Amino acid sequence: MVIGITGGIGSGKSLVTKLLQAKFGAAVIDTDTVGHEVMEIGTKAYYEIVDVFGKEVLSEDKSVDRKILGDKVFGNEALLTKLNNIIHPAVEAEVDKRIEDFIKKNYKYIALETALLIKVGYNSKCDKVWYVYADKDVRLKRLYYNRGLDRVKTSMIIDNQNSDEEYRKVADEVIDNSGTEEETLAQIKNILERC
Repeated sequence: MVIGITGGIGSGKSLVTKLLQAKFGAAVIDTDTVGHEVMEIGTKAYYEIVDVFGKEVLSEDKSVDRKILGDKVFGNEALLTKLNNIIHPAVEAEVDKRIEDFIKKNYKYIALETALLIKVGYNSKCDKVWYVYADKDVRLKRLYYNRGLDRVKTSMIIDNQNSDEEYRKVADEVIDNSGTEEETLAQIKNILERC
């Protein structure tokens, strides 16, 4: 079963994925990680990024500096579209490959963690979609304390992501991750027992 794990920034998608892997032996595909891998030196996406954005987005070791690149596209719809047109096809091809590999290895559960599940249509790759929800205040605190993001930038990111209603519309299950890890684990167990 391919389970799409989605939700906004700071909702706790990674916790749900980690619990699925640790407690239920799920194989994991994290599109953020895959996104970093497809930009590594020597890949097709790497050369396309340098061609479109210039060498100023490279760090000293010639790898793509994601912070510089992110700052360049943040708030610039045209540049963000160019970047997405490079990254998304490369990520999707790798996601498809990994799903196929994990199915061949007979994993019972494959967790596909992605905030962009709806925007890029990955929900069609999933047998079930789980929406990980957390109250906005909880998310803001997590992002401030865990990632050092300020409240203004975090609010802008949250406001630019899918709404709660959009996530719920495609979700087969909703996990409220506003509480403790134990409460979240109990919800996961409950869902898997019903599947």
